[in-house]
Amino acid sequence: MAVSVKIKVLILAILIVLLGFVRDYFFMNINWIFLTLTNGRPNQALDEFYFLLNWTPAEINNLKWVLTFVFSAAFFLLTYLVIRIQFQNKTYNKITFVVYLLIVSAALGLYFLSFVFGLSDNLYGVIRTLMGIAQSFMPLMILYILFKFLPGLSAPKSE
Repeated sequence: MAVSVKIKVLILAILIVLLGFVRDYFFMNINWIFLTLTNGRPNQALDEFYFLLNWTPAEINNLKWVLTFVFSAAFFLLTYLVIRIQFQNKTYNKITFVVYLLIVSAALGLYFLSFVFGLSDNLYGVIRTLMGIAQSFMPLMILYILFKFLPGLSAPKSE
């Protein structure tokens, strides 16, 4: 049984790393198209993204928002599954959910503030960083280490 848990966790960890590469593939090419449309930069996106040259910058921004939430949800799901399978602890599952909820809520809250008070230039970097964390393996890495190695956090398995 323990071997199957290790294999599942390994597969999920590989998937989360691969998801990072897929995310970069999409966003790097979409950003090239966006910069071509808005700044006149030479287009260096791959051919399969050229159809986006017919889109407006606003439509591309909307696409980026949708993809941001899709990738954030995918990273959350994979992180949650690793924590759930590895530790089989309802408290750790809840902590994982709350961590993601806090990251995304903080980003959305700052976005709202930047919109209301016209601070988008000042807060964009922070918002982008928070959403970048939500779309990465960093929460998994931090939570895994936290749950595995910090004394006093170990609770009896409850799932």
